[in-house]
Amino acid sequence: MRILFLFFLAAWCGCSESPSVAPVGDLLGPASAPPVYADYGELSPLFEQRDDTTYLINFWATWCKPCLEELPLLQQLNDERSGEALRVVLVSLDTEAGAIERIPTYLESRAIDLPTVVLTDERSSWKRELDEKWDGSLPTTFVYRNDLRYIYRRPFRTLPDVASAVEPLLGK
Repeated sequence: MRILFLFFLAAWCGCSESPSVAPVGDLLGPASAPPVYADYGELSPLFEQRDDTTYLINFWATWCKPCLEELPLLQQLNDERSGEALRVVLVSLDTEAGAIERIPTYLESRAIDLPTVVLTDERSSWKRELDEKWDGSLPTTFVYRNDLRYIYRRPFRTLPDVASAVEPLLGK
């Protein structure tokens, strides 16, 4: 009887749900001290969240002028939608050590305080995992909530432009 109980207990434990995705908060850092990831795999849970939050994930670099021009719009969107289930995240694709070191100062000088990470993985395969059509051009922004996803392979020029990107996913 005891063996039968242990068998059912082991079977029951083995049938539990699949492991949960790492919480976003564990991956991100402040704009003043963004963590650096050398491998996209470490950051991939950012794109696998299954909750009531809409995620706007912006890929940018310090050498990309259109990227720098849209950062204040992303901050403004975040500030204006602070009471909503929206998470705006910056992912810098800078790989040069000097540029990475300058990111906190640059963001602070423009009053950008969004959660930020640096991804130095130069392999192109991870980009194709996110979007088979993405060639790595910047800026590129992914907006998603659960399985509904939009990809913007262009800069946002105005606040209404970026707001319209998240609007369909908020409150769904």
